[in-house]
Amino acid sequence: MLKLPPLDTPIWRLPPEVRPLYAAVNRVRELEAAPGASPAEIAAARRAVKIAAAELARLVDATRLFEAKRATVPYFGRA
Repeated sequence: MLKLPPLDTPIWRLPPEVRPLYAAVNRVRELEAAPGASPAEIAAARRAVKIAAAELARLVDATRLFEAKRATVPYFGRA
C-alpha cells in the first residue's frame, strides 16, 4: 500500500506525482469552508479529486508493473 503524507503538508514538499491530488483536496476543503460556495462548485471540485485519485492509482499500478518487469516502456507511457 502507498502511504501518503498528511494533507497539511506544504505543496512544495510533496512529490510531483501527488501534487494534483493534494491540490484538488485542498480546493474542496476551501470551498466547503467558504460560506458563498455553490453546490455545483463543490461537486465539480469533488469530481476533480476523484479524477486525480484515479490518475495517481493508475500511475502507481503502472510503476509496479514496470518495476516487476511485467510491463514494457510503451505500456508505462500510457499510464
